[in-house]
Amino acid sequence: MEPWHSAAVTHIGRRTTNEDGLLEAPDLRLWAVADGMGGHAHGEVASRTGLQALKRAVLGGHDLAAAVAAASRAVWEAARKAGSDMGTTLVALRLHPDSFQLAWLGDSRAYRWDGRDLAQLTTDHTMVQDWVEQGRITAGEARHHPYGHILTRAAGLAPEETAASVTGPLRGDERFLLCSDGLTDTLGDEAMAAILAGAHPGEAPQRLLEAATAADNPYQDNLTAVVVYPA
Repeated sequence: MEPWHSAAVTHIGRRTTNEDGLLEAPDLRLWAVADGMGGHAHGEVASRTGLQALKRAVLGGHDLAAAVAAASRAVWEAARKAGSDMGTTLVALRLHPDSFQLAWLGDSRAYRWDGRDLAQLTTDHTMVQDWVEQGRITAGEARHHPYGHILTRAAGLAPEETAASVTGPLRGDERFLLCSDGLTDTLGDEAMAAILAGAHPGEAPQRLLEAATAADNPYQDNLTAVVVYPA
């Protein structure tokens, strides 16, 4: 299989702690982003627990969707042990010789850049996204909706969660972007596409971070970006 590289950044944004996490495991052709929730240190624990469990499950031979479900179970068990509610979004990418697979829970996203267009490959597990699909509000209204961060699914919120999953053909010259909602809420798809078009893929996460931290967003969440690209 042809080698793939990755570059990644995570940043506290304008919060007091960074509850985001990321995973780069090129030997497994596996990458992931998690955005923890639970307050205080619990969000950080949730994202770290989910990512560690994801990697263990893939090493154990699990399909990616099953691995994300196993990660969700691990977060739920950690929450029960801690006696506190916690959870995390989780989006994971795995590359195969001729195809890619994505699996996710929550609203951290995956995109594909083909050199011209940026395509969102995941669908947010949020209440407002459900409303968009039901035709109650438009996608533009959803972007800044006050209920935009109410999740309908996430890792660790229930004993059993079924991850969403998509697969597709791999051309070999595309780039994948995995990111938390702090980045997408701050920049939006057009700004991210412009940066991916103009930057070397190894420098793209840092360019995305610089643009996001320069934006006027006093409530900016943690920011995480992973770009996966062919050698």
